[in-house]
Amino acid sequence: MKSKSQHIKQFTLASNTKTGVFITNIQTKADGHNISKPHRDDHYLLLFAFAGSFYFRIDFEDVELTAPSILKIAPNQVHQLIESKNTVGWAIGIEEFILEPEFQTYLETKWTSPISLKNKESIEKHFNTILELGNQLQLTSDDIYTSKSILFLINSLLCLIIKESEKNKGNVGTKEKRGYIIEQEFKKLLKVNFKHWKSPSQYASELSISVSHLNDTIKELTQTSVSNHIQNISILEAKRLLYFTDNSIKEIAYEVGYEDPVYFGKLFKKITHNTPLQFRKQFRD
Repeated sequence: MKSKSQHIKQFTLASNTKTGVFITNIQTKADGHNISKPHRDDHYLLLFAFAGSFYFRIDFEDVELTAPSILKIAPNQVHQLIESKNTVGWAIGIEEFILEPEFQTYLETKWTSPISLKNKESIEKHFNTILELGNQLQLTSDDIYTSKSILFLINSLLCLIIKESEKNKGNVGTKEKRGYIIEQEFKKLLKVNFKHWKSPSQYASELSISVSHLNDTIKELTQTSVSNHIQNISILEAKRLLYFTDNSIKEIAYEVGYEDPVYFGKLFKKITHNTPLQFRKQFRD
C-alpha cells in the first residue's frame, strides 16, 4: 500500500492578499501550491478558461474543461489538475466570508457544473477586462480603497456569472421559490453540521419547519431524501480520508460523525458497494 500522510494537504490564499480575494493568471506558477497533487483549498476557486483544455479530478470524478468555460471548485473539495494544454485565462481564490449572502447561496447550491461561454464572445470579453483590472489593482497598492475596488469588481463578476447562468431558466412560481429557499438553507446547514447532525429533525428544527415538509421538499427537488443527503456527504468525506490518509477505519468513522464503526462500515458498503478497506485497496494499491 502506498504511504499516505495523516492529513489531506490544505491550502489557504496567498499570504500577501488582504482582501479575501486573490487573482492570478493561470500561466503563472503558484508559489508553494502544487495543483498537480491532490489537495483541498479552504476557499472557493473559480477558473476562467479562455483558451485550451483542462483535465481535473475532483472528489473522485473526472472533469474535462474546454475553453471558453468557467469552473467552480468549492472549499474542501479534494482536487488535482491532471493535464492542461495551450491554456489562457485566470484563476480567482475567494474567501467565503467576503461573499454577500446572495453570492454565497449561488456558489453553494446553484452552481453545480462548469459554465460554457461558447459563442458568447461579448461576455467573455467583459470577464477578461474585469479580471485584468483586478489583477493590476492587486499588484499596485494595498490601501483600503484599492481593496474595496477589487471587491466591487468581484461582485460585478459574480453578478455577470449569475445573469449568464440564470437568464434562460425562465420564471419560477412562488411555490417553487419557497422550495428552492428551503433546499438552499438545508444544504448550507448540511455543509457545516453533517458530522454532528445525523437526524433530519435537527435540520427541520433549525429551519422551523416539520420533518415531513423538509423531506418532501428536498425529495421533490433533488430526488433524494434528507437522510440520504446526510449519509452521502458523510461517506464522501470518508472516501477522502480513506484515500488520502492512513487513518484507521475506526478513526475515520469518528471523524465523519459515527460512534459505531460497525454501523459506519455497513453504511459505507450500502452506499458504495464496497467495505471501507475494499475501497482503500481498490484506489490505493
